[in-house]
Amino acid sequence: MTIASMNGCRLDDYTVPKNRTREQYDFEGTFEPMFKFLEQEKKDFTGLKGYISHVYIKHGDEVKKYSVDLDITQSDIKGDYTITIGDKEESVPVTYSNGKLTYSSEITPLFDEEILNLVVQRDHFASLDVKETFKSAETELRDIIYQPENHSELFKHLKNKYDMPEDTTCRIRIKHSSGTIYGISIQMKSKDMVVQIDLMIFKQ
Repeated sequence: MTIASMNGCRLDDYTVPKNRTREQYDFEGTFEPMFKFLEQEKKDFTGLKGYISHVYIKHGDEVKKYSVDLDITQSDIKGDYTITIGDKEESVPVTYSNGKLTYSSEITPLFDEEILNLVVQRDHFASLDVKETFKSAETELRDIIYQPENHSELFKHLKNKYDMPEDTTCRIRIKHSSGTIYGISIQMKSKDMVVQIDLMIFKQ
């Protein structure tokens, strides 16, 4: 399912959008592997060695974490699904095929496959203003933080999905580290509740 259904594609290299400086636009282009992965409705793991999908939910004092960590180095994609609620942790082995997880034993709740296969089109990012960028002088660490918003289709969908209050805003951060690791954090935050979705891909 496409959460943010936007039309169009990235503008050519010679056209800088009005909501970008040339420097921001060129810098954003270095995150191409993450943008390409996110726009795929059927995830293509070719060239990847690992994938992590993580959901963090904090409501008042209660904290819940749901995480899938997949090893893509073998033809059979296997990994672990872990639920952490407070101090209690439960983990089961899983296998991944055609966008779905198969669990080695019973566990509740199952991981949200919509989040596992999260789709966000490029035009969603193009519609966001850039708040800040960072590039380390010593390492390959770099990231983009976009301005928080509360009006996009992605925001509306996640707000309804997690039944969040009216004062919620959505902030997205794209990360790149050590040459082969790319990630995205989507944080839905209100005064009393936080939902954060983190996806990471590890290139070979």
